[in-house]
Amino acid sequence: MVEVLGRYSNLCDQGERLRELLEMTPKGPSEPIPRTIRQTQRRLRGPEIDELVAGYQAGATVYELAERFRMHRVTVSATLKRKGIALRAQPLSPTQVADATQFYHEGLSLLKVGERVGCGAECVRQALMKQGVEIRPRNGWAEPADLRHPVQE
Repeated sequence: MVEVLGRYSNLCDQGERLRELLEMTPKGPSEPIPRTIRQTQRRLRGPEIDELVAGYQAGATVYELAERFRMHRVTVSATLKRKGIALRAQPLSPTQVADATQFYHEGLSLLKVGERVGCGAECVRQALMKQGVEIRPRNGWAEPADLRHPVQE
């Protein structure tokens, strides 16, 4: 008990400890902690929605409208659907079909070809089938028995 009391009643070295603590603190003003940028919610008003619909009906793509109105393409599509506008399918251009055919013949998957030409794998598959390109079976999938090529002896 005497040891505990002696330890807390001896104040001679407290000034030295306080000076050590003060030296540990950084000098000068501290840097503010940067905050993460939060996504802003973009709500279109009636006239803006009408402008969006008119732009789409005039031929602008969902991607172009998304950029113009500073919103995501899915939000643009949802807005058009709520207004009863049927979304049009964008077929591949002849240049894109030629590129897709070349990439597919080089051995790329439909998914990878789609990434390169800017559309989905199913869009690529349909375009290639229209061109008469034989679609390979999916990697790791066996062909059905009735579609296998007969073995020639």
